[in-house]
Amino acid sequence: MELLPPVDSMEGLLQDFERAAVETKLSAAIVGTEATVKAGLEKLVSETTADEVIVVTDIYDHADRLRSYERVAAVAKELGVAA
Repeated sequence: MELLPPVDSMEGLLQDFERAAVETKLSAAIVGTEATVKAGLEKLVSETTADEVIVVTDIYDHADRLRSYERVAAVAKELGVAA
């Protein structure tokens, strides 16, 4: 499924149940600089004892999405895990 282009605001576009679902999903998101993502992944793995993490980066611009995955791969390398 192709991503829809970004909008300036979601105000008026979501019903209450959709907004609640988005807020729930975002509460588990790890977003930010490499240092923030590294700390978030370390915390996630520590709390869950996960031996695998699946990363999804929903960025509309393809080049930006690829760069995001490259950044996550660099963090994974720092952590000594396969990416």
